Amino acid sequence: MASTKLFYALLSGLHATLPLAELRGILEALGQRYRVVETLDLVAVYESSAPSSRGVASRAGLIHETGRVLAVTEARLADILDEAEFIDWCAYFSQGDRVKFELVRLRGYAKDDVPDNAARRLAERAAPLLRGCGVEATPREPTRHIRLIVSLGTAIIALREDEQPKKLLEQHRPQKRPFFHPGSLDPRLARLFINLARAAPPGPYLDPFCGTGGFAIEAQTLGIQTLCGELAKKLAEGARRNTQAYPGAMLTENLQWDATRLPIRDNTVQSIGTDPPYGRSTSTRGKPLQQLLPEFLQEAARVLKPGAHLAFAAPHWIQDKLQDYTEQAGLKTLEQHYMKVHGSLTRIVVVAINKNKYFLNYY
Repeated sequence: MASTKLFYALLSGLHATLPLAELRGILEALGQRYRVVETLDLVAVYESSAPSSRGVASRAGLIHETGRVLAVTEARLADILDEAEFIDWCAYFSQGDRVKFELVRLRGYAKDDVPDNAARRLAERAAPLLRGCGVEATPREPTRHIRLIVSLGTAIIALREDEQPKKLLEQHRPQKRPFFHPGSLDPRLARLFINLARAAPPGPYLDPFCGTGGFAIEAQTLGIQTLCGELAKKLAEGARRNTQAYPGAMLTENLQWDATRLPIRDNTVQSIGTDPPYGRSTSTRGKPLQQLLPEFLQEAARVLKPGAHLAFAAPHWIQDKLQDYTEQAGLKTLEQHYMKVHGSLTRIVVVAINKNKYFLNYY
């Protein structure tokens, strides 16, 4: 890629593989060409031709923050301070900026080699270089943030550009919605499915088993036209109440339907992200999951545009049939991730593509 830049992403420790998969999904949804350069413990470094990483963490569920990588070195204080002399600080700040330096030590790495005052020491080393640009290194009322990220054997000096909207996601929790029903996923997981599905404006994004509308709330918040449907009348009406209570409500159409017989034209849906009922906390309305899931996947393949993505979940006890169900529907499985829910349930998260036009936007 021409004129590439290096960026970092701080990944959630809630799951081993899904945060990185979400990062790939977001970058592809944003239309970026990229390459993951290195994956360390809880942090990924990627190369992209995008001007910044803004818009990545702010739509994420399992990515805490992103930003521009200024330097990468061994996790030793002397190396970090030496590297500071070679950074073109003036290229990243504007006159009048106030920069705060912060240490982000992941899982307690390198305590002996990178002391707790390393960020202050880095600020002292960079301060005269910043003053030459009309920029002050200070923790008071900062306008920009420099992160000294320490992971396994590596230190990254980086400029934070984007953050996960934690307060917003807290406001979207199922218990805070007008209509509540057990079994609703956390907003962070809702965003995860949306991003694995590569959903992007204008859409439409489809959740055919939308329950109380949690996925739709996150999609409409991201400015994506959304179709939200549910078989049970009570849930369909509850989902409508919920989506109407949050910004972007005009983007969501709520319907009562059978997800195996969708009232949607062929090849018109841009992405699908959904969590079908398993027959435990959520009802399959008398239809066995072994029948419901393949029928749904057939409909998903019909309504998806060629090359579009589908992200869905299934319980571990159907694992042996899952690949067959997906392939027989005309979809190609790209990824499978295993997510422990509780002692008797492991959720399998599947990412598939309409293989009429199979391609990847990374290399």
